[in-house]
Amino acid sequence: MAARIASIVVFVLALVASLPAIAQDTGPAVDTLADEAFYVEAGVDPGSVSTLLDAVDTAAGHGVDLRIAVFAGSGDAQSLASTIASQLGTVTVLVFTADSYGVFSDEVSQGRLDDALAASDDELSGAVAAIGASAFADGLDPDSGGISTGLVVVGIVALLVVVGVGGRIWEVKTRDIRQARRRDRRRADLMDRTRRIADRVLDLSDPVELAESAELSKNYSEATARFDEAELAIAEAATMHELDEVEKRLAEAEQLLGRVKDGLSNA
Repeated sequence: MAARIASIVVFVLALVASLPAIAQDTGPAVDTLADEAFYVEAGVDPGSVSTLLDAVDTAAGHGVDLRIAVFAGSGDAQSLASTIASQLGTVTVLVFTADSYGVFSDEVSQGRLDDALAASDDELSGAVAAIGASAFADGLDPDSGGISTGLVVVGIVALLVVVGVGGRIWEVKTRDIRQARRRDRRRADLMDRTRRIADRVLDLSDPVELAESAELSKNYSEATARFDEAELAIAEAATMHELDEVEKRLAEAEQLLGRVKDGLSNA
């Protein structure tokens, strides 16, 4: 029985030892920080007191009401900072324990806190709380060059805009290339058609002259005129509409040449 009780006691003691030190009494820290800039628990060396005070002054210069608490034992510094801040109002609380640090603020944006923490992580993780607090206070400078969450969002939006504009430009260029290829294919087709009509014009030249018909000569002259206009315009046509006009002249020339051929057959 005694052995069983002893084992239970050992288990309970081990369990208690493994619990996070959030059970630390924050009352004295809250009472002190209500009137003072920093609180240092008995038995811990925070480093230079003047450095702690300078850190508070630096933060104040950046518009931040910084309170600093340094605890002797281990624990969840972030939870301690949140607990203390909830009882102090609109402040920023920086907490150091033997194995962690944490910060909570009701007055500074999370992006700005992240900047300050990123800029001072090495010092905050060190053994001297005063040095960590000083580096953190310096990092609160809004012009310190850190990349805030807001700037990251702006950067992402700018990137999306650039990608969107680039995509639109690519789309327009691709469309223009496709249109140019269609124009080139149609121009080539019309040039083939022009060569065929040129052969017909030459074939009908002598027969029209020998027929000595005023009507045939008139139709032939109009056909050659339409053909000449189309032949000149086809090389300069830069749009599908202009190619449509070329095709229209070629169709008129073909129609007139058809009349000439029919007239010669009936002569």
